[in-house]
Amino acid sequence: MEGSQKKYRISVLLDMSNSSPFVLTSAVELAKKIDGTIEVFHVKPTSHIIKGDSQLSAIRSLNQDDRSTRAKLKELISQVGENENPPISYKLEYGNVKHRVRDYLALQKPDILVLGKRRPRLGMFFESITDFVINQTNNTNVLILGQDDKFHSFEDINLGIFGSEFEDNDLEVIKDLKRDSEKPVRHFGIASESESKDSSYPWHKTVSYKFSKGANALDGLVNYVSRTNTQLLCVPKKGKSLRFGSSPIKSVIKKSKVPLMVLAK
Repeated sequence: MEGSQKKYRISVLLDMSNSSPFVLTSAVELAKKIDGTIEVFHVKPTSHIIKGDSQLSAIRSLNQDDRSTRAKLKELISQVGENENPPISYKLEYGNVKHRVRDYLALQKPDILVLGKRRPRLGMFFESITDFVINQTNNTNVLILGQDDKFHSFEDINLGIFGSEFEDNDLEVIKDLKRDSEKPVRHFGIASESESKDSSYPWHKTVSYKFSKGANALDGLVNYVSRTNTQLLCVPKKGKSLRFGSSPIKSVIKKSKVPLMVLAK
């Protein structure tokens, strides 16, 4: 392989919906910012392909779909990342979506997984896959992009962090996202969370916003994140600051109105 080795391995989980070009474009911009390689991963449920009751008919359907899907993937990759170096690779698999995604993550162990989040009224595919992916990963950061996000560049990003319990690896990713930027990182937290008052972070400047503890604390915090023009909110997967209910991560994902990076344990 020519050139120096890239720092991050980025996988992009695509469902080939209308939002896929945006998701892949955002992943390309992320790779440029933090020095990463990109691989696209797409799963086709076989139950949606196999038609007819004969084995020969099933094989023909699968072969036809395989050619068509690979052509669409190559076309999308060409449109979005034609000049990327190294080139964007892809993997196409068939079967149960959750099972294939689980096996892919276990085998490939990407540093960052990028995926889109659909609105509930448009279907539950990525709603359930998002929860599933976060439950399956410990060492992979998960970047979740909403369909309505107008966010393509990571240059000079308005970055926010939520909570206080960040691991060294978390801080490393955030530092790379803020590289060459003089903008402060916005820290959002709940007033009663157990956090040292003199907490310091390895970047230029941090501006803190504290919210009073209460039943609506998370709603108020999430709404304020949008009002501050924060472009990406980083949330640690594990930490006392996330204990707002039975499934705090799920609540943050559902309520967040900006792109979200769920940081690995």
